[in-house]
Amino acid sequence: EDRGCDVVEFGGDSDGILTKGLVALLIRGLNGATADEVRAVDPEFIHEAKISQSLTPGRNNGFLNMLAVMKKKADEAVGGGGSVAVAEAEDEAAAEEAEEEEAEGAAVVTTFDQIEGKPMYNEIMSKLIMVLKPTSITLTDNSDQHAGHAGSKGWEESGESHFALEIVAEAFDGVPLVKRHQLVYLLLGETMQKIHALQISAKSPEEVS
Repeated sequence: EDRGCDVVEFGGDSDGILTKGLVALLIRGLNGATADEVRAVDPEFIHEAKISQSLTPGRNNGFLNMLAVMKKKADEAVGGGGSVAVAEAEDEAAAEEAEEEEAEGAAVVTTFDQIEGKPMYNEIMSKLIMVLKPTSITLTDNSDQHAGHAGSKGWEESGESHFALEIVAEAFDGVPLVKRHQLVYLLLGETMQKIHALQISAKSPEEVS
């Protein structure tokens, strides 16, 4: 088939890891196609190919924006030698990726207010925040409610015995409930031997959004 002079060659790169992969996918798929063929690409293919399942909404938009810009560049390239860089699309998608990563990073809890005279509280919070990097964490000391119960004696210095933990972390994504609890127990290690009970509510960010 004689495709004339309308064949377009794309070239480009990106600093973002995910964006680099998206750029490569589009360039490999559209390189050597005619402007008409590029223009005819249906954006819905990312759903048919299940690509959208691995992308956040922002990155999904970045992917669609890259495709739209490549269609525009293909039309422009037909009369200008048939070779075009997709830097405009890459930069936009990379910027969106960076913004999302920054937003995700900003949402992670990195510090907490230590409570004087509550060593168990401080120890539990410190260990979980350091390792799990939660987006939300609340630890409630319910020891006073169990002061008269047999076997409820907690840490000998503070009387801390019963806690209720509510934690949201990306680490729990796709992990069964039992495994989430086991992970918390594992991270707390010897701390669990110093208290009587820890009630846990562990969720992923997607489950609370």
